[in-house]
Amino acid sequence: MKQLTYGMHFFITFSITLSLIGLPSSSIMSNNFLHQAAFAQQQQILLSQHKQQQQRPNILMIVGDDFGFSDIGAFGSQISTPNLDALAKDGKILTNYHTNPVCSPARVSLLTGVDHHIGGIGTMYEAIAPNQIGKPGYETYINDKTVTIAELLKDAGYHTYLSGKWHLSGNSAQNGTLPHDRGFEKSLTLLNGGANHFNTQAQPLEKISFAEDGKIIPRPGNSTLYSNDLYADKMIEYIKNGASDGKPFLAYLAFQVAHSPFQAPEGTISKYFKTFSVGWDELRKQSFEKQKELGFWPADMKLPQRIPPNQPWNELTQGQKNYVIRILATHAAMIENMDHAIGNVIQALKQKGQYDNTLIVFVSDNGSSEPAPLLYIALSAILNSGTPSFLATVNNSLSNIGNASSIVNYAAWGSYSTTSPLSGYKTTMYEGGTRVPFVIKEPISAASSSSPNSNSTTAFNSNKVIKAFAFVNDLAPTILDYAGINHLGTMYNGHPVHPIMGKSLKPLLNGTVNRVHGQNEIVADEMFNNSAVYMGDWKATKHPPPVGDGKWQLFNLTSDPGQNYDVASQHRDILQKMKDGYDIYAKNVGVIPPLGQKFQNMMAVTIPPLDQSQVTITLKDILPGKFNTLKSINASKIQRSISSKFPTLHEIQTFLES
Repeated sequence: MKQLTYGMHFFITFSITLSLIGLPSSSIMSNNFLHQAAFAQQQQILLSQHKQQQQRPNILMIVGDDFGFSDIGAFGSQISTPNLDALAKDGKILTNYHTNPVCSPARVSLLTGVDHHIGGIGTMYEAIAPNQIGKPGYETYINDKTVTIAELLKDAGYHTYLSGKWHLSGNSAQNGTLPHDRGFEKSLTLLNGGANHFNTQAQPLEKISFAEDGKIIPRPGNSTLYSNDLYADKMIEYIKNGASDGKPFLAYLAFQVAHSPFQAPEGTISKYFKTFSVGWDELRKQSFEKQKELGFWPADMKLPQRIPPNQPWNELTQGQKNYVIRILATHAAMIENMDHAIGNVIQALKQKGQYDNTLIVFVSDNGSSEPAPLLYIALSAILNSGTPSFLATVNNSLSNIGNASSIVNYAAWGSYSTTSPLSGYKTTMYEGGTRVPFVIKEPISAASSSSPNSNSTTAFNSNKVIKAFAFVNDLAPTILDYAGINHLGTMYNGHPVHPIMGKSLKPLLNGTVNRVHGQNEIVADEMFNNSAVYMGDWKATKHPPPVGDGKWQLFNLTSDPGQNYDVASQHRDILQKMKDGYDIYAKNVGVIPPLGQKFQNMMAVTIPPLDQSQVTITLKDILPGKFNTLKSINASKIQRSISSKFPTLHEIQTFLES
């Protein structure tokens, strides 16, 4: 039918052209040879263009929020994620993919392939230091020095959809920074970094805002629709109702899960009580052993210690254990529910006959949840008359954890099991904050030229598990490579932009190369004055006080993924080369180290020290028994108790115990 349509189109066009130049079409058409040759040539051109259009893959980029390295089944988790696991079976997984340790900086790099300092988010608006305000690269929203993959794909004829979290418009929906402004023709998005998963209940850090197609709107499905369903259902709508013009699409599905507050449908929470009752020591071990079975680590490798270590499970009171089990079960329920929503989107692709021709990527923006108790963070941000009214909405009693009125995360102790076998947590440059799960399924045309898939149902073969280093800046050029699009260079719409800094992973995925980053190539990052440098198997990190001691450390990630052994003194030449590389990086991207006491106070509240001090769950951080007292505290007492926007940890502890 399509061939007939194209043929008729040519016949009509050809006849009109002849009439315009004054020649009778009947006499020309009688020249059978000329007619047949011209018709065949035009038909071949049209068919070639149609075939090329059809072969361009759809792209589904799924971004989870705050996932630990071992938070999905394909990476050793106890959590049920059959749909992500199936994608891993159909595709490949990267076990050495690294990202930025917090949300918005990682997201701007995901979408542009450019370092976040250049893209406008040298730091987050939630944590900018006074000396960084107004400086280039520290706008705290996506600037015009970068181009998003949505803009480039849209220009190349793709439909572009976004459903989910954005977090790239700063604290006030800066003009020109909404998804609609940056290449997405259809979008439903949460503009903020986090929100209640069921409703628009006020959050302590900021006013919650949603936008649809460039306009601020109330949250759809308020009080009734869970965040996973909200975003997945909208994406399914976009896919099903998409134009029937044969154009491919980019679908950016950015879930809130597993970002705090930890909330999930009650029925799923309870199924994990028994699973997590074994305790965090056993959970960490189980995930590590499963990863070894999957081929991540050598079979004889010992489980690394986590830095900082957790208090041994058998030393906890039963009350502490009950809360740990409930919080981890809620976290697991969030992820299982998200996986189910992903399954619905994949089913929609299959119903449209689009699954085989779709590049599907799942990745997390950063590793694990906030390492400070969520209520500490909340109280450090609402030191005014809004505090009592906020506390009046919170119910953190044990049986209510996970419901819409609870506000919890798993703090520093939770990443002990969710990032197995790594150390550290979100906000730090340790592996627990920067190394996350990565799953990719190629479109069938590309996959057919790659290594054959494994038929195993319990483990991946060697060509399914890719251990070569990859970085967050690499995702954008990878997507463009599969779409057959070249970045336009240093100009876009008449203004200068920074060229892509990452490298396409396509040659790595199809087996053409063993690595895309050379053994001596420097890749670096900075956030909150914490620094990281990667070079081959090596990683160097520096965490100034109060998080660390400010000294550079050096680790070999191949032999020591848990970063238990600092070998800086044994390899001074390697460390010096990496430090020199970092200095060049910092100058090139415009790093401005944060200064000031308020910033130091914020670090002390939000990031526990990276030392050998044990971390554990402290029930006063959750405050099940003290809310009635705190709800009655008036604003003047709060203001007398806490002196500044970012109080000291001692001030918050004194306030909670007063």
